[in-house]
Parts: sequence; C-alpha cells; structure tokens
Amino acid sequence: MMKTLEYNKQTAKITLNTYDDGFFLSETDITDAVLTLALEKLYDDYGLDQGDELHIIKKKSLGNLTKIELKKA
Repeated sequence: MMKTLEYNKQTAKITLNTYDDGFFLSETDITDAVLTLALEKLYDDYGLDQGDELHIIKKKSLGNLTKIELKKA
C-alpha cells in the first residue's frame, strides 16, 4: 500500500491518496489541516505573536518554481 500527498490546481485541494498495487483506493481532503499547520509554522519561524501580521507576496512564477517573499509587518 502506498500513500501520496497531491495538490490539484483545478480543485485547489491538497489530498492524501491511497493506492494498492498502483490502483487508486481512496482520497482524503486535508487542505484545511495542511494550511493551518503551515501558517502555525510560519508564525513560529518568524516569532510572531497573536495579532501580528505576516505579508506573503508571490513575486513570480517560473514553470514549477514560485518565488515568495515573506515580510513581518
């Protein structure tokens, strides 16, 4: 059995998918959980407290590479 994390740009969902011998078994939408954890980690990494702001700016996209700028307000 194999599990993968996948992002579907068309549906904007992050899913945990399960496969067995290459056959798709299930898909669990974990978008909200992943985004919440990522935001908590960013706040911790930048030493932000409740009420602080973190500005995220997408600078440009080059194929599969996206440059993001983070600024503590």
